[in-house]
Amino acid sequence: MTKLIKTIGFTAALGRILISGILFYIFSLQISTAQRIDSLGLGRLADAVIELQNSELMRNGTLAFCLKSTRDGRTILGLNQEQSLPSASTLKLVSTATVLSLFGGDYTYKTYLEYDGQLVGDTLLGNLYIRGTGDPSLGSDRFEGYPDRPKLLARWTAAVRKAGIRYIRGQVAADPTFFDDKVLADTWVWGDLGNYYGAGVHGLNFGENLYRVSFRAGRDVGDPTQVLGIDPELPYLTLANQVTTGEAGSGDQVYIYTSPLGNAVQLTGTVPRGAISFAVKGAVPNPAYAVAFGLNQTLKAEGVGVAEEPRVLAASGAIQVPRTVLDQYDSPTLRELCQQTNWWSINLYADAFLKTSGQRLSGKASFDDAAKAEAAYWRTKGADMRGFYIKDGSGLSPTGSLTAQNLSEVLNAATKDKTFTDFYNSIAILGKTGTVRNIGKRTKAAGNVRAKSGSIEGTRAYAGYVVTQEGERLSFAMIAHKYLPDTSGEVSRALRELLVLLGEL
Repeated sequence: MTKLIKTIGFTAALGRILISGILFYIFSLQISTAQRIDSLGLGRLADAVIELQNSELMRNGTLAFCLKSTRDGRTILGLNQEQSLPSASTLKLVSTATVLSLFGGDYTYKTYLEYDGQLVGDTLLGNLYIRGTGDPSLGSDRFEGYPDRPKLLARWTAAVRKAGIRYIRGQVAADPTFFDDKVLADTWVWGDLGNYYGAGVHGLNFGENLYRVSFRAGRDVGDPTQVLGIDPELPYLTLANQVTTGEAGSGDQVYIYTSPLGNAVQLTGTVPRGAISFAVKGAVPNPAYAVAFGLNQTLKAEGVGVAEEPRVLAASGAIQVPRTVLDQYDSPTLRELCQQTNWWSINLYADAFLKTSGQRLSGKASFDDAAKAEAAYWRTKGADMRGFYIKDGSGLSPTGSLTAQNLSEVLNAATKDKTFTDFYNSIAILGKTGTVRNIGKRTKAAGNVRAKSGSIEGTRAYAGYVVTQEGERLSFAMIAHKYLPDTSGEVSRALRELLVLLGEL
């Protein structure tokens, strides 16, 4: 195969090569291409791609691979690149590229503390509102210099007291109406919804819409566990604990089931034997209510009375009355949010970006409408979006799909955008940062490949950019889907080897 690639490198162009019954496409490898891309390295990469597709691992599955030049868009290597497959978290590259292109890296989300009615002495004859505009990072402890959940509640309480308010005749109301009421994609799996990575996306998010529940394991395997508490305190939740004690060192095997708008939480699975306090992250049902509840409690603790119980405004039928702003909170910049999203694969952020983009492009923030608007946006920028059938912004949906060519084409189009530097810097560096920090260390590929990983049941994927030894930037995408059950570790290792080979071109 290596000898064949060498020959191809010095021919004008080839159509199709039949190898082991697989149509493997290699386009436009001319003499000028051979000078920019090492032909031996390309041969090794091509051999490895074919070997993986022909392996027992992929007997019943599909390996899609696409490598393109960002300079002129030519396809350098391609295998099944037009097959529409689940993207897993590589879809976050599209979500972050879109929102950066539309809003710019300096953009910040705004959250407002407001009131309506009148101030009479120290009494507010009206309501207090927390109004969101979709910020997924509000109250997160991820960003240095920005207030976390308790500090934001304290900040808002201080603003109320500074205004001279000591009693609120109405209520604390959460206003998430910037987005629609549909906070989950229809195609998300029930088993994901109560867990932190399956948190719904609201117009008002808080503390990344997660809580931590702590368990004390039993003495022996199979013994029941004790729930020590949850942080933050959400006393209105009803916890049904069926978690038992697992083997020592077995890690987090807990699954949390809940409705996104309900208060009943089912805890199942195991925590490891010997754990005195073992914390597991869950998704807060109705986080907008959690914000209003938290502020209501903090106000009362600081001597501000509130007459009525907290509530959440509905997106449909909400009656807007004039409000006075007490506080405006600005999020970290979009470039910072996108970097955290791509480095650590945060579903909530990516789904918020899709809804934010859909709102800007079409005035509609629903998952389906936003997905259509996003596809149309990149189509206008020259990307081939045939086969782009996504269902969310994070890749959590197992029925959402795209092609390796879609990914590579969007990555190519992004290089022409004025925000490309921010987008490029948001992608983790092989062997150094993010979820790919442990791949390819002490190889030539370390520091030479920027990649986003993706993983859902039955699918492993990577996509991003590589710079060749001659300085040419290439985009790539690879998706392995429906490999043999219980071989995800082997498939992941094989894909990591492809990343290293990419970095040696």
